[in-house]
Amino acid sequence: MDYSALFQMIFVFVFLIGVGFFGARRGIFGAVFSKAASFLILHIFLLASVINSICANTGRVSKGDLGHILLIISLSLALCYAIAWASFRLIGKRFDDPAPAELSVAVLNTLMFGLPVVQEAYGSTAVMYTGLSSVAFYALLYTYGTWRLSAGGPDGGHFRLKDMLTPCFIGTFVALFLFIFEIPLPGAVKKLLDTTSAVTLPMSMIVIGVTLGSEDLAAAFKDKGVYLVCLIRLVISPVLVWAILRFLTADPLLLRTAVVLAGCPTGVIVPIVSMQYGHDATFASNCVVATTVLALVTVPVMLFIMG
Repeated sequence: MDYSALFQMIFVFVFLIGVGFFGARRGIFGAVFSKAASFLILHIFLLASVINSICANTGRVSKGDLGHILLIISLSLALCYAIAWASFRLIGKRFDDPAPAELSVAVLNTLMFGLPVVQEAYGSTAVMYTGLSSVAFYALLYTYGTWRLSAGGPDGGHFRLKDMLTPCFIGTFVALFLFIFEIPLPGAVKKLLDTTSAVTLPMSMIVIGVTLGSEDLAAAFKDKGVYLVCLIRLVISPVLVWAILRFLTADPLLLRTAVVLAGCPTGVIVPIVSMQYGHDATFASNCVVATTVLALVTVPVMLFIMG
């Protein structure tokens, strides 16, 4: 990739995150803004980006390659869960509440962080690959993820498949249907998707900044357990994913996209589901903050190394 473009991307990300961060610190952006903006991002902007990216690649990506792409992208997320599971069989006793710590390693911020990154770094085809990750993301989170959080409860481990039926999950299958059967979108719908998708990057970065500005950054870095999570999440996971997937695909763009996703910070949904199941949401929030801050360094380094 063009390294001047990489530095421009970092500048844009840092600037937009700074807008959200200092806006939150000065009281301009609060919890109401963050909640409303997050809802718009997850239910409208990201949905538009996923549908738009898949439909825009009709004719550019062959239907025969679709299964391979979906497999590799899903494997990258599944490997992160496997790495988290294996790691916490070894180090789980270091944590007072290992379940949210394990999920802080396993669950990635693929859409609000990963999608804008690959969009700027690799273009629309990589955005399509990232959009397809929503299938594995929600399937893993609402099966193993919720089972792991509920495993110590009175009813034992359980999960509800209906929880994975989110707008992005459903929208991915709608877009795949349009892609496979080459159904063209009406001009007005295409324009709407283009316009709405353009909002995804700035809004995502600003909301990430608001999240950081609303938290005690010093507290997030005081817990030694957070550093272990950061090491596994941001360094070990992408390296292992690269080491495994490079033998399974000959598509360099697909491999790079999968590795970038594997190096994303902890998903912002982890503290939410941890709280829902009665676990330590504070530690999970600290992991979100710390991994997001450090990912602003590790992800550009990763992009630089991969070229």
